[in-house]
Amino acid sequence: MSAVIFNGSLSNQKDLIPLQKIMEEELKNIGLVPETYLLHQTDIKSCIGCFKCWDTTPGICTGVKGDIANEIAEKVIQSELLVFLTPLTFGGYSSELKKIIERLLGLLLPGVNLIKGESHHRKRYERYPSLIAIAFTEKEDSGEEALFGLLIDRHSKNFYPPKYKSEIIRDVKNLDSLRAKLKQIINDMELKK
Repeated sequence: MSAVIFNGSLSNQKDLIPLQKIMEEELKNIGLVPETYLLHQTDIKSCIGCFKCWDTTPGICTGVKGDIANEIAEKVIQSELLVFLTPLTFGGYSSELKKIIERLLGLLLPGVNLIKGESHHRKRYERYPSLIAIAFTEKEDSGEEALFGLLIDRHSKNFYPPKYKSEIIRDVKNLDSLRAKLKQIINDMELKK
């Protein structure tokens, strides 16, 4: 069983590296094989909004050429777990993480379903990976933190993970505390061993 980790730190940020390394170790401890993408070092171009992944070549982006986004999307849909690591950016994802999230649109079908009066993308596949989304910030801002939680909740309604969890991490220097926190997040997900 595999896990895909997206490290959305920007090129000048190193704060998420200890978090990434410990997450990889803890996932291995429960029998998952993590594959990590340090996104600012990965060849992923921005979505151009052509929707070819929906209606021309279903599930495959052909509008953007010359990167590895299709390969990554295939690994995501085949994985048990998807992990977002991002600096908290105005209550949301980093630009690097947003880029790959947009390129995963082909994992869904065109059109919408109405669920409790809201429109949601339709599933292309029977099964989707569970999701852990962790944002790092050193400052306390309850508004940004609430917004991140809402963003992950909304994202999950359109991506259909069987389980999902969002978390804000403020300290990546105390490695023992960080390891305990990540272990708890993974345990809360009740992933199969």
